[in-house]
Amino acid sequence: MKKLWNIADLIDLEFLLNHDEGEDLDRLAARDRQIYTELPSPSKEARPPALLRSWLSSRREALHPEEGEIALPGHAWQEMLCLFFALALLTGLFSGGGLAFSFLAYSGKEPVNVAAYFTVFVLAQAFLFLLLVGSAFFRKLQGKNFIEASLLYRLLRRLFTGLLEKLMARVRKKTSQKVAAETRLKWSASAASVRQIRQRYGLVFLRPFFLIVQVFGVSFNIGVLAATLFKVIGADLAFGWQSTLQVTPASVHELVHGIALPWSWLPNSFIPSLSQIEGSRLILKEGIYHLINADLTSWWPFLCLSVFCYGLLPRLVLLIMVSLQQQRDLARLDFQQGPLRQILHRMQTPQVSTAARQESKGPAKEPSTEPVRRRQESGQEQQPDSPAPSFFSEAPLAPLTALIPEELLPDCSASALGQQVRARLGYELSQCLPFWTLEQSEEEELTTIQRIMEQDKSKDILVLLEAWQPPIEELFSWLGRLRQTIGPAPVILLTLIGKPRSDTILTPTQPQHLQTWQLKTAALGDPGLQLIALVKS
Repeated sequence: MKKLWNIADLIDLEFLLNHDEGEDLDRLAARDRQIYTELPSPSKEARPPALLRSWLSSRREALHPEEGEIALPGHAWQEMLCLFFALALLTGLFSGGGLAFSFLAYSGKEPVNVAAYFTVFVLAQAFLFLLLVGSAFFRKLQGKNFIEASLLYRLLRRLFTGLLEKLMARVRKKTSQKVAAETRLKWSASAASVRQIRQRYGLVFLRPFFLIVQVFGVSFNIGVLAATLFKVIGADLAFGWQSTLQVTPASVHELVHGIALPWSWLPNSFIPSLSQIEGSRLILKEGIYHLINADLTSWWPFLCLSVFCYGLLPRLVLLIMVSLQQQRDLARLDFQQGPLRQILHRMQTPQVSTAARQESKGPAKEPSTEPVRRRQESGQEQQPDSPAPSFFSEAPLAPLTALIPEELLPDCSASALGQQVRARLGYELSQCLPFWTLEQSEEEELTTIQRIMEQDKSKDILVLLEAWQPPIEELFSWLGRLRQTIGPAPVILLTLIGKPRSDTILTPTQPQHLQTWQLKTAALGDPGLQLIALVKS
């Protein structure tokens, strides 16, 4: 049976992805390829979720000897979640039972008020449930999810978001002069990583909190029922009703029958009859001594079944439905986003040598770029300074569209760039397009990029950048518009190069420049954005 992912696995996966952040690409490629080669043959043919699970298991095992008995964050999450579920269960049982005991206190002078019991333990819960369902239906019409429609979820989200924004604003104000810019960038990157998880996994991380609330609701009703039955069995209880309004027993009987519709197929003893309703009416000036005991005890089956049908059952159904939806969403995770696809790519790509790709494999397809082609024809073709360690597959490589700033395009060798892209990233460069040109507007450029990607069947896109230039806001605004144009699925590979030399612009990146770009791009919170130093230092 296929083993499903759970949230603890996803947390460990994100932790290990962050652990790999900034590591050398060749070392990661060698490690992930080794993990793949050590898998049994059936596992190698598995689908991406199963293959990624094998990678996670191997990484967990590899970390244990290094970290000793220290637990990964997924294990800590699992323990905390179990603790919260246990607390919700016990709190619900004791609060429901305790509240019911206080309502059922009867000393023989005044019977338990049926209306008060029904309002607190049935009507209030039914109202909250109908509010949730109505809100869910309304939000569904707006294209929102059921969890997002939850009033509790929206209240908590607004509360925590408001508090977090105020806290962050206060911290920024107090620390703007005391904390280094690098530290503030790290804080922004940490905040963005939360948004990345939200974008990557949707509501999967939020549902456990919703389920905890439902567990509390279920256990609360069980506590109420248990306390009521305990008092009915172990004590002499009497139930009655009263009203200042001119309400007739017949109208009460009609209302009771309407409420009892779900269990109307049961024997009549589970619904008070008209005579029993008349006999259990309380009139203070007359006292209770003339009332018949059989009438006063006829209400408890009705009240218990009301709690069961309108309190316990909806919560139980909601708990089961949301649990099933959680399992379905976990089973549907395809792990095709950004860095996850890179892991799969590194695992499945053979690392055959430390030399450039051999000519015997056939000439590589020349990327299409007119400015670069003119430069090649004029004999000014540039070659990379040294053959980079390469990993490539016998299978055709995926095509990749490259975006190069207009001022760099004339000096960028298409073949040298294509060789570096094959060696470092495992893609086949198909097109080199300029961006931020004077000839086209931004909208025209983005439309052209989208059309070329569709034409070349390029799933991902590369943006060449000079690492020694500071990351500017205009670039990140443009990346945001690029993401809106090409959609959430493609990986945007921000490939950095160092300062140009006289013979080539494809030079290694300085570590401090790479770190600055890493912090800045992490703050964007785009899970499909990947930063890579194109040339190995």
